[in-house]
Amino acid sequence: MAVRLLIERPGLAAALHRVGLCCVTEGVAPTVVVGAPADLPLLAQRFAGAATLVVAHDEAEEIAALAAGASDSARGGDAVIAARAARLHANAPVWRIGDLVIDRIARTAARAGRPLGLRPREYALLAHLAAQPGRTVPHDDLRRAVFGLRFDPGTNLLAVHVSRVRAALECDAAPPMLLTDRGRGYRLVAAPPPDL
Repeated sequence: MAVRLLIERPGLAAALHRVGLCCVTEGVAPTVVVGAPADLPLLAQRFAGAATLVVAHDEAEEIAALAAGASDSARGGDAVIAARAARLHANAPVWRIGDLVIDRIARTAARAGRPLGLRPREYALLAHLAAQPGRTVPHDDLRRAVFGLRFDPGTNLLAVHVSRVRAALECDAAPPMLLTDRGRGYRLVAAPPPDL
């Protein structure tokens, strides 16, 4: 899902992408924030509710970060940091994408404070899309994750469920969040891309 990087590491964004996470800037509340030990006070204030992963240079920094309240600390290469971020994200109980809030424990979702009232498969579809905000999730992946199908049944089963989720998500004045990438899949975004 959404990771906010507050450190400069050229290969880290690609490593996060390989484990299914995407980097965000503004508009998407991150589930994990990655920063340096000196960033820890800022992380706690500015990103309340997000897990904090501190990238330490040595064991002493790692221990100090954990003692100061960091969710986790990592040393080493980008792949190690990405794996730790993926673990923190997987354990996050609430995901936020713009004004959409998904409570993974209660299996509920609300947009702009309005409960969506999704059925179980609709919730599963939304949660699967929310796990990769801004990325196109292929039709095959959605059929497998939501319906347990490893093949295209030749029906509009997926399209019908997407339509129901889209109808639940749409608010009068709010921009659409669930977008169709024709022939490829669907993606969930915090705000429409500039070309819409």
